[in-house]
Amino acid sequence: MEKPEIRNLIMLELEKIRNHQTHLGQGCAACHVMFSLKNTLNHSEQDCADLVSEILTEDSSLNREFIETVEQIHMKERGFGRAFSMRERESKDSYLDAYFGNVLDELGADLVQYSSEILLRKLLLAYLSLYIAQTIGVDYHAATEELYYILRKNEKKNLQLDEFIDNLQQKIRR
Repeated sequence: MEKPEIRNLIMLELEKIRNHQTHLGQGCAACHVMFSLKNTLNHSEQDCADLVSEILTEDSSLNREFIETVEQIHMKERGFGRAFSMRERESKDSYLDAYFGNVLDELGADLVQYSSEILLRKLLLAYLSLYIAQTIGVDYHAATEELYYILRKNEKKNLQLDEFIDNLQQKIRR
């Protein structure tokens, strides 16, 4: 399938989400678009995520529409976190313990499979997303989409990240 057709699929899914013609449940609007492509194209999740990012980077209007849809769902229509807060303390602790171990396992696997630069970028992006979430008062997932929106919109931001990572790696080596 060619990029214009894929772009149209993205636009169609965004319209369905905005008009509540598709059921997201508590799922993510951005992930829904990516999984819709995955199901249509029969490609891997990563390939479809890369494709969505590539198309949004090339089309600033669609990029704005995408982030507006994510904001509509995640910020205006939802309030994440309520389900967790209603759990008993023991359940919360089990949940947090499991995810703590999962994160360390994932980062360890990334360190083995990829360069330290990739791991540092991932950690830096996670910190930036968390900082944005805390600062503007949105959930982490929405903050991550806001961050990627800015990175797609402004290549200088990517260059700033790369420069920061280079400086950090130089300090680590000393």
